[in-house]
Amino acid sequence: MGLQFHVTDEFRKLGIESSVVAELSGLEVSDSHPELEDIKAAVVQEVSALSPAELQASEVLEGYRELVQGLGRSLKKFPPAAEKLVVQLRDTGRFPTVNTAVDSYNVVVARRYLALGVHDVAKLVGDVSFRLSPGGEPFVSVGGQKTRFTMAGDYVYADEAQILAWLDSKDSDHVKVSLDTSEIVIVIQGTARTPVEYNLSAAREACELVTRFCGGSFQVREVVPR
Repeated sequence: MGLQFHVTDEFRKLGIESSVVAELSGLEVSDSHPELEDIKAAVVQEVSALSPAELQASEVLEGYRELVQGLGRSLKKFPPAAEKLVVQLRDTGRFPTVNTAVDSYNVVVARRYLALGVHDVAKLVGDVSFRLSPGGEPFVSVGGQKTRFTMAGDYVYADEAQILAWLDSKDSDHVKVSLDTSEIVIVIQGTARTPVEYNLSAAREACELVTRFCGGSFQVREVVPR
């Protein structure tokens, strides 16, 4: 696939050492897989055993909270993506089923507490940039209906036509993974509190799980600010 990623000087000031991207190709996405359902059920048990204090004290989640709060943005509107998923699993007692690709990387989100931006490569336009928004950029989150607009200074990453992820809390509905997807890119932006080795390990874990249930191959690499 050979996607090109760029990091702006303004984005570098967020203190993120480096981001990680993984490119996967040759995928055959299906509705579900019995073995994956067993893994998801085990994850629900794992997160249900956590106390609220343990979740609140997570170093990884705190890194995302700090970034959002540092911009004066609301954690209620922009909670860490992983925290939102874990709370949902704890509240409902079940892991939602979307498809084998989405469910596979969400397993890693729930276990690692990292935000994994995952996008259909066929729907991307040009290079991807990690940058700050000038404000007023339209965005529809996955599963959403309403168009919302960024504020100046919000950190995002975007291709040449659209924002792909907003405040590392929401992914774009326009580039979401579906049953027709054969190539995806996984982006782990991370925070100043997540070492690159942790991000790389999580990316590989996600790729191994996705290819286990969807086939295909993958490559993982760093995007280092320069």
